[in-house]
Amino acid sequence: MNELMINRKKERIDICMAENGKICEVYTYDQNDINIMGNIYLGKVKDVVDGIQAAFVDIGMEKNAFISTKDALPKVDVVKEEKVIEKKISEVVKEGDKILVQVKKIATGEKGARVSTHVTLPGNYVVLMPNTEILTISQKIASEEEKSRLMQIVKKSLPSGFGVIVRTDASNISKEKIQEDINDLLKKWKNILTAYEEKQEAALLYNEHELISKISRDLINQQTKKVYVNDTNIYNMMNSYALRKNIKIELVETDDIIKELGFSGDIEDIKKRKVWLKCGGYIVIDRTEALTAIDVNSGKYLGNQNLEQTALNVNIEAAREIMKQIRLRDLGGIIIIDYIDLDKKEDQMKIVDIMREEAKKDRSKTDIKGYTELNLVELTRKKMNI
Repeated sequence: MNELMINRKKERIDICMAENGKICEVYTYDQNDINIMGNIYLGKVKDVVDGIQAAFVDIGMEKNAFISTKDALPKVDVVKEEKVIEKKISEVVKEGDKILVQVKKIATGEKGARVSTHVTLPGNYVVLMPNTEILTISQKIASEEEKSRLMQIVKKSLPSGFGVIVRTDASNISKEKIQEDINDLLKKWKNILTAYEEKQEAALLYNEHELISKISRDLINQQTKKVYVNDTNIYNMMNSYALRKNIKIELVETDDIIKELGFSGDIEDIKKRKVWLKCGGYIVIDRTEALTAIDVNSGKYLGNQNLEQTALNVNIEAAREIMKQIRLRDLGGIIIIDYIDLDKKEDQMKIVDIMREEAKKDRSKTDIKGYTELNLVELTRKKMNI
């Protein structure tokens, strides 16, 4: 069972989720920061560059956003072309065009945000996809019978021209609640389109980051046992969400709810570059702008006379800890892991299988590529960015 802690200190809000008594996800939200990930804008095309198959779009920010041909084409055309985009960007958009776009990647360094015309609106149980009729169900829902039930519900609830991704949290949820969720998202989309039609210049149409509703939607689910809050205003706003989902919520009068509940040590560990394993080995986590590198070392672990078995034992424990740390630190992008060398292919597969099993606990999409030719394990993960 999960417990959620929301701790406010002036303008900063720390959000921690504990799973079976251990911190598994941590997010920090500074109300002075501007997070535009997922926001929907009316954009005006400023420059179209066939040489890089992309255009630059004014969305009202300091830097123009970037859109590729694939993201500018309608979703249905991208699917039909099966990753082969033959059209030039100048055939898709023109300078001065008004387009509706959503931020898919925030600005970094000198680069502006990356945007797409493929809009998604996340709800409690489904993610609505306007302008496509693609229907998919979370792979984490194992029951074929439940998948069939959910597919029938969404097919009957969706008007023409809309698709959905059914979220894991929809499992065993009543038809009425799922239909209500879809209807709420359809109303949001209608309001976005109305605002788009009314405006002519670059403008924000939909803010994805109303924090309390985002916490309720993404972090409170059927596994949540209780929510702890130390701020009266947040407690009052969260109360209606908690009641709707039949979750207990408690207001704790303290300056540091994380410390009060005994999790401050776990939070401090997240900041450390070196993480020790119970066996005596350790992992080292180094983050760069391009990727995250994780190195596995045997450290104090002596093991036995069989070097291959010693290496395997350390790597097995490291694999579980690495997947935990990736989720805990919300690492995104390319992640490269240098395990202790294993000579046997079956031992390498054991490590990859453990990682894939552990990845099922993660809410984020994680793609474990496996061992490369350089004997490194490569994976990619999407940051949660609450």
